[in-house]
Amino acid sequence: MDSFDLRRWKGFVAAGGDPSSPAITSQITIDSRRIDSNDALFVPLQGIVHDGHKFISAAAKAGARYALVRKDWVAPPIPEHITYFRVDDPLRAFQEIAHAYRMDSKALVVSITGSYGKTMVKDLLQAMFGTKKLIVASPESFNSQIGVPLSLLTIRKEHEIALIEAGISKKLEMDILADMISPDCTILTQVGKKHMATLGDRETAAAEMFKLLSHSHTSQWVILPNDPLFQTHLAQLKTKHYFWGERHPKLPHARHLSAEHSSTMPYQIDFPDGTKHSGQITTGYYYFLDLVNITVKAAWLLGVSSESISHTLRSYSPEAMRTEIWKSPVGSTFINDIYCSDPQSVDLALKHLDYSHSQSRKIFVFGGMRGQKQHSQADYRRIGKAINRVSVNLLLLVGDHPFATLIEEVKAHSPATEISLCNNYTEALTQLRARIKHDDVVLIKGEKKQSLDSLTEAFNDSICNNQCIINLAAIQTNIETIRHKLAKSTRIMVMVKALAYGTDEVRMATFLTTCGIDILGVSYVDEGVALKRAGVKQAIFVINAAVYEASKVVKWGLEVGVSDKLLIEAVASEATRQNKKIKVHLHIDTGMSRFGCRPEEALALARVIIDCPSLEFEGVMTHFACADNPDDDPFTLQQSQTFDKTIQQILGAGINVPYKHASNSASVIRFNFPQYNMARIGLAVYGLYSSESTKQAIELRLALSLISRIVGINSCTKGETISYGRSYTVERDRQRIAVLPIGYFDGLHRNYSGKGHVIIRGQKAPMVGKICMDFMMVDVTGIPNACVGDSVLIFGEDEYGHYLSPEDLATRGDSIVYELITCLGPRIQRIFVHEEAHKIR
Repeated sequence: MDSFDLRRWKGFVAAGGDPSSPAITSQITIDSRRIDSNDALFVPLQGIVHDGHKFISAAAKAGARYALVRKDWVAPPIPEHITYFRVDDPLRAFQEIAHAYRMDSKALVVSITGSYGKTMVKDLLQAMFGTKKLIVASPESFNSQIGVPLSLLTIRKEHEIALIEAGISKKLEMDILADMISPDCTILTQVGKKHMATLGDRETAAAEMFKLLSHSHTSQWVILPNDPLFQTHLAQLKTKHYFWGERHPKLPHARHLSAEHSSTMPYQIDFPDGTKHSGQITTGYYYFLDLVNITVKAAWLLGVSSESISHTLRSYSPEAMRTEIWKSPVGSTFINDIYCSDPQSVDLALKHLDYSHSQSRKIFVFGGMRGQKQHSQADYRRIGKAINRVSVNLLLLVGDHPFATLIEEVKAHSPATEISLCNNYTEALTQLRARIKHDDVVLIKGEKKQSLDSLTEAFNDSICNNQCIINLAAIQTNIETIRHKLAKSTRIMVMVKALAYGTDEVRMATFLTTCGIDILGVSYVDEGVALKRAGVKQAIFVINAAVYEASKVVKWGLEVGVSDKLLIEAVASEATRQNKKIKVHLHIDTGMSRFGCRPEEALALARVIIDCPSLEFEGVMTHFACADNPDDDPFTLQQSQTFDKTIQQILGAGINVPYKHASNSASVIRFNFPQYNMARIGLAVYGLYSSESTKQAIELRLALSLISRIVGINSCTKGETISYGRSYTVERDRQRIAVLPIGYFDGLHRNYSGKGHVIIRGQKAPMVGKICMDFMMVDVTGIPNACVGDSVLIFGEDEYGHYLSPEDLATRGDSIVYELITCLGPRIQRIFVHEEAHKIR
């Protein structure tokens, strides 16, 4: 950023600033570790785990001149040189300062919003300018309430155009962003189902996003989809508007040239100057053309020539804007991060290595920052410092980048870090394949995001046919949504039993620490031990243990549910022998009739527990049998009443009970039990519903998707039969039947045969014939472009916004969604993804 006088901020005087004295800053940061200016303003923000105010002393020691603090914060004795500006909300004040800074800029500000494709539009648009104009853009996907002000602060006096992303997840957030950005022009990509969990429906999402368009300068323009959602809002728009999906005589337009099925799809752009550009779509399919139409129209309006647009598109390939995490067959974990355009993004990416097992080797494959001319040696030195902080064991530097100061910094302060220089990624990955070991953690990040398929092929020997995509951002959103349903003091236990519902219990546990989850639940003692062996730090609660597992419970420090005297005494005896104190939860059966003591036995057992010095009476629990079924609500309420009476008896005997827990996902969603101060959440974390009634009661974001791909296509004629048992007969003269490499061994049981459909290239393809052990068939006659290698959505949501309900599929197969997801087999690779958004330290 350029030097900025904080007196231009409207809240300066109210925050305690002296209007007669300049308050110049050339750096505003939310991370005390990244201060590199002696006039920096530190903004301490409240994160999920930490309050930034804890780092003010560190910021002062690092040289910060100013700090934006809460009014009620009590300053510790730290260096006197720091000046405090006291505000009600540091984040809101930070946004106001960013707005004031933006209004000082003479750059044309183009804002970009929508459910999908914001970052791809921004990156492609920036590339089309080439060196014609001085452009600045939001770093990667910095588009949140924190990311937008950070983006605005990257604008400098020399910049002619600023491309700023704006993303929302809740109502009224766009009001803040629109006011902060005050855009001259605005691009709206697509409005999909991505925000349904927090915004409710597409109509609400459209109305919220339209606020940014309404803030656009009346002398400029906006581009949006011709969607009925916006018809009622267009009358309010005072700025000239264009629909990116429609022809306009003064704008370029992209169109398909053929409907023939092939692995590539030809398209053409017709420009107003009479020139044409021909290209082929090899990825993204229909969405690619939308992306092109959005971008070429915006570029044309911004003065980019047809020649520059065509030149850029000749070498363009979309990059998925998400971090992908998966485990290779040899047991090493790979983290494929998005492209790098800013030192700050490297800091964020390296945090993935912070959560690795203490015995794991940390490997960083770094391919430099995009746009070398924009980055100084100081930027690379900052990255070197970040690498030192996480103690990287092996650093592979890729390509011709100014790595000198980075290498100097690492060698000076982390001499144990091995550094290897590679000419390209092929060389780096070849070297890595020769050196990779079990439990290694590999982070890959550079000026261009590497293809997930190419990386899995490099370390799996082929691309993966079947993938279960687990969206960590959706899981975090669901946890926040569930928290709003509970009292603030209620503790959330997330169940990670059954391999975290068929995902990966260790990876889930690691991620849940960043969501403020400090206790995890499992069913078996061995599940808890596996987590402890993997270095999981949270408390682990086991629903049940056998007497012969008492020593294991104590050895690994597990919390355990108990319901009989024999187990209580066995755990107490082992805890005494091992000189430990073990937390136990008294399990009371109120109607599930699986585990638990009878209510009339509870008080006596509670006394047994408190009489054991080696045990800590941590809580009481029960389990609702049918909280998801409205017809059984009287029974659920009866269970809670029985539980409450039993708790009162225990409390009445003078026994303290720290935690009372009964609620599972369904009961948290459908009932209000404020008397319980811990909830055990499982299915809802993944955005899944156990019944229609739970679906009606809360809007969650689906976090699990199952993806396959076409491995063969047969051309069949009328009368021929498909698969074992000849249960399906070809009905038309010609039908194209695609084969998918997924079957009942992989969790798609024969019950699902012919009872659903998949999505290929944005279109539905019905399942046909019996599902085999290893394969299933779908009819792609209505999808002429379908070809071998195409991605297939079986359930969940793909990157283009298509959606298939896993609950619907389970119901069609006479199953339940619990069974569907936990039966997904080991041949399906689990890929954890995280959509990029700026996080508070």
